[in-house]
Amino acid sequence: MSLYGKPTLHVEDDTTDRIGIRTLVLAQIWQPPTQNASVLDLDAAEPPPPPIPGGLWLIGRQRKPIRGGFKTFWTYEGINGDGKDVTFKDRSNSPDYSFEPGFAQCSIIMHPSFDQLASTFNGQVLDGQVVWPQWLPGGTENGAVKDDSDGKVNPMFGRQDFYSMQGTYHFRYASLTLGQSQNGIGQIAGALPGQPPSFPDRNWLKAPAPWQRRGPVIDITEVYWLSDQGGWPKEIYSAASMTGDFQDNSDS
Repeated sequence: MSLYGKPTLHVEDDTTDRIGIRTLVLAQIWQPPTQNASVLDLDAAEPPPPPIPGGLWLIGRQRKPIRGGFKTFWTYEGINGDGKDVTFKDRSNSPDYSFEPGFAQCSIIMHPSFDQLASTFNGQVLDGQVVWPQWLPGGTENGAVKDDSDGKVNPMFGRQDFYSMQGTYHFRYASLTLGQSQNGIGQIAGALPGQPPSFPDRNWLKAPAPWQRRGPVIDITEVYWLSDQGGWPKEIYSAASMTGDFQDNSDS
């Protein structure tokens, strides 16, 4: 079957996401030189990639047989415009951020009120575990369970863990360079980009940022981990601790 008329270029898909990353798919149907053309002959006869705006880069090509001919798809990624004007959302104004909450099972020793719990319920730390007596002495004010017997059940008996709220904050944007996304990794973060949630007596640890080249820009996602109550220990995660200066008294 032969193709009739002049093959035209079609826009198969053209989408721009919330930070201005554009994906454009163009396609064209064309006729092979012979019915049993070799791959080399097909490569030579295939139409060249069509001209596109400077802000897009060709990232893939696909060829499919269709109605006695072939259809070639060209996929481009990048940004709108000529690639020089800023048409994307950067670290200063991106609306693409999210918070993923969760819980982590932690040792009861790490509970922010552990000293009070141990004192109130007679807990003793032995080889990294807490030994809680099954019964609390009767006639005392210790414990949350009261009854009329000589002793009362210890509500902490057998408990070694508790669930602590955790969370990860993501902030995605486009940039011409990796820039600030690579600074302070593994350290307590100060001001976060976007609008992260606020939790009393907690702070954020900056994790490595995944990134991907998307045409002339880099698609970056900064990642921050929420601390337990009390914050990430400055003795471990502050900038000063990385150099062995443990006299850091800053609040960052």
